[in-house]
Amino acid sequence: MAIRSTIRTLITLFSLSFLPELSAQDSAWVQVRIPVACIRDGKGHSTEMTSQAIMGTPLRLLDSDGEWLHIQSPEGYEGYMNVSSVANKTDEEMQSWRNAERLVSISKPEVKVYASMEGRGPRDIVTELVLSSIVEGQALNDSIVEIRLPDGRIGYADANSFVKAEEWATTPFDMDKAIDSAYWLLGTPYLWGACSTKGVDCSGLVRVIYFDQGVLTLRDARQQIEIGTRIESSELSDLERGDLLFFSNTPDGRISHVAVYDEDGRYIHSSGLVKTNYMRENDPDYSKRFYRGASRIAGNEGTPGIVKMINHPWYFNKVDQSQ
Repeated sequence: MAIRSTIRTLITLFSLSFLPELSAQDSAWVQVRIPVACIRDGKGHSTEMTSQAIMGTPLRLLDSDGEWLHIQSPEGYEGYMNVSSVANKTDEEMQSWRNAERLVSISKPEVKVYASMEGRGPRDIVTELVLSSIVEGQALNDSIVEIRLPDGRIGYADANSFVKAEEWATTPFDMDKAIDSAYWLLGTPYLWGACSTKGVDCSGLVRVIYFDQGVLTLRDARQQIEIGTRIESSELSDLERGDLLFFSNTPDGRISHVAVYDEDGRYIHSSGLVKTNYMRENDPDYSKRFYRGASRIAGNEGTPGIVKMINHPWYFNKVDQSQ
C-alpha cells in the first residue's frame, strides 16, 4: 500500500499540473450513476475502500472482468469499482456530455430527485444527490429543474439546489463559503476512504470543501502535503484560513492526518467525526498530534495537483487558459 501510494503520488503530481486534452478515441469511460460510489483497493466488497466518487463523476476505464472495473478518477487515483455503480459511456457520449447543459448540486443537505414534477412522497423518489454532484439538466421554470442521470433516468428537483456547471467551475474561490462548508459538516461521521457529505475521512473533508468551490485536489493527506505553497513556520500568525495543516503520530513519523485551518489557532478536521480543535497546548480543546507544517491551496489553482474544474478536460471540452 505505501509503495503504491508513493508511486501514485509521483505520477499524479506530474500529470495534473495541466491535464492534456483528450483525443476523440482516447479512452473507455464509465460514469457514476448512484449518489456515492466506493473505490476499493481490490476486487470484492470486502476489500478496503480507499476513496469514493459521487454522482456524475467521469471515470477512465482501464480494465474490466465484467463485475469489477479497474478505474482512474479525475485526480488520477486508481482503484476498483463494482459495475453496478456506473453507466458505460462511449467516447462520443462523453464528448456530448461535456458540451451538454449541466447542473451542479450546491445544496449541503442531499437533494431528492423525484419521478414527476408534482410528486414529493417517498414512493416518488428516483435518487438523491450529494453536494457537487454533476448531472445533465435544465430549468423548466423558476422552481423546478429537469435532470437526466448518467444511466438515462429522468427526474425533477428544486431549482434553488443547483447552479449551471460552468458557473460552478469558473466562480472565483470564496474562502468564507469553503470554511462554512466545513462547519456545516460538524458531527458528520469519520469513515476511512469517504469523501462526500455523507461521511469523510480527514483528507476527504478537504476534497469536499474545495470541490464545492470548483477546485479539485489530490486525494490523500500524504499527497496533499506536496501541493500548493508549503508553509514550514510553526507560528500561527503565518497561517491563513483554509490552509491545510498536517500532522503525524510521532515527531518524525509519516504524515497521517490533515486538517483545515480557520483562525485564532482553531482548525476543523475529521477524527472520529468532523469537529474543531486548537493548536495551542494551553487551549482546553488542544489535540495532541505532532504538527508538521501547512500547505496553502487558495491562489494556487493550476499548479501541480490543484485543478480549477473549468480546466479539467474530463469535464469540459474547452479549457479556459485564464483560470
